[in-house]
Amino acid sequence: MIQSVLFDLDGTLLPLDQQEFVKVYLNLLGRHVAPYADPKKFVGQLLSSTGVMIANRDKVKTNKAVFYEDFLPKIGVAEEVLAPALDLFYEQHFGQVRSVTQPSPAARQAVLAAIHAGCDVVVATNPIFPGNAVEQRLEWAGVADLDFKLITSYENSCFCKPHPEYYLEIADRIGRHPSECLMIGNDVEEDLIAGIVGMKTYLVTDCLLNAKGLEARPDYSSALSEVAESLPGIIRGK
Repeated sequence: MIQSVLFDLDGTLLPLDQQEFVKVYLNLLGRHVAPYADPKKFVGQLLSSTGVMIANRDKVKTNKAVFYEDFLPKIGVAEEVLAPALDLFYEQHFGQVRSVTQPSPAARQAVLAAIHAGCDVVVATNPIFPGNAVEQRLEWAGVADLDFKLITSYENSCFCKPHPEYYLEIADRIGRHPSECLMIGNDVEEDLIAGIVGMKTYLVTDCLLNAKGLEARPDYSSALSEVAESLPGIIRGK
């Protein structure tokens, strides 16, 4: 029986066009850091170091530590200078990215359906952003006030999607066996990989991502608007 439901955020609870989201986000960030570094170099290195962070499988270091260890020497800005600048960006400017998202009331209905069914609920967003940015996106999605057991971010996670270790880390932290968990997401590679560790998977098709053209084999699949209705039966094993 399902005891915990994991929800992806971008493209799942928060409908959006991924490419447009990244474009607006990086343009805003580049302008903000211009006093400290060349925006083009900064964004290029940000993407490169994010790739290093995603590839990391060292369970000792957080994603944030891995990112900064690669990024800072190559960008040539001290952490005591850059960190406050990035904090300020997320506090004062990141909210402008909201304009390219398309919140749906179905997101809140889906999370509430899991909670009302007695499940723990986890925000299993790829932990490449700081917690502040994740919390803001939860607010945009209309679910920030709900009771989540865990919200993954780059400060509190040691693995990223699509590594199976990401899902094992979550299961361990919430005290569940993977077979007791259901992962709901819109990315065929990043979210359905949870099935490898024994989790049930649910593919949300509204903002479907399948960059590698993989064969999708979720246990369940529907539009976001149908998730709330489907969850009670899935959780009870019917």
